[in-house]
Amino acid sequence: MIDVVIAGITGRMGKELQLIAQSESVKVLGGLSRSNPSLKAMIAAVARPQAVIDFSLPGATTALLHECRELKIPLVSGVTGYSSEQLAELKAASREIPVLHSSNMSLGIQMLAKALEALKGADGFDLVIEEVHHRHKKDRPSGTALLLRDELRERTGREPVEIVSLRGGGVIGDHRVMAMSESEVLTFQHTALNRTVFARGACRAARWLVGQKAGLYSLRDVLESH
Repeated sequence: MIDVVIAGITGRMGKELQLIAQSESVKVLGGLSRSNPSLKAMIAAVARPQAVIDFSLPGATTALLHECRELKIPLVSGVTGYSSEQLAELKAASREIPVLHSSNMSLGIQMLAKALEALKGADGFDLVIEEVHHRHKKDRPSGTALLLRDELRERTGREPVEIVSLRGGGVIGDHRVMAMSESEVLTFQHTALNRTVFARGACRAARWLVGQKAGLYSLRDVLESH
C-alpha cells in the first residue's frame, strides 16, 4: 500500500481513482483542485504522500512540478495536451525526481503499441491512425494518437499518412491503427469501455515509480520492467 495525493481530484479521473484506489493497493490521502491547489498545504493538513498522481489540466503543471521538486515527491502524470514548453518542464523536473508521463494510462494501449512492430515490413501499405472521443475532449489529435504515432516511428521507422480525429457523444476512447493497401486492410484497435482502465494503470505506475531514481519514465517502462 502506498500513500498518494491526486491532482485533479474533482475531475472524472480523480473521482474514478478514488473509487478503485484501495483495490489497487493505493491509499488516497487527499486531493488538489482549483480551489485547493497547494501540495504543501495538503501535506501540512494531512500527511506526506509517497507520490502524486496528476489528472488535472496542463495549466496546473508548472506549480505542481515546482512543489514536487521542492518536496522530492515522485509524480505520475496522465495529463494530455501539454505544450512543448510544459513537456520541457517535465523533463527538467525529472533530473531531480522520478516523473512518469503517459498520454494514456491503459495497459492495453501499451500492448497495442508493442504489436505495431508487426508493421515494420508492411511495404505497400499506408498507415492511418483514427481516434474517437467524447464531445468534450479538447485536444485534437488526442495524446494517445500522438503516442501511437511516436510508437510507429520508433518500432517501424514509418510515419502515418494521416491522423483522423472524431468527436461526439460520450465515447471514452477508441483508437485504431490501420495498414491499408489496394487489396486489404489490417486494423489494430483498442477500445476503452470505462475509465477504470486508466485509473488502474495510474495506480500501477505510482506503485512502480515509488523507489525509482530520478528520471523521465513512461508506462512502457513499467511493463518492460517485469
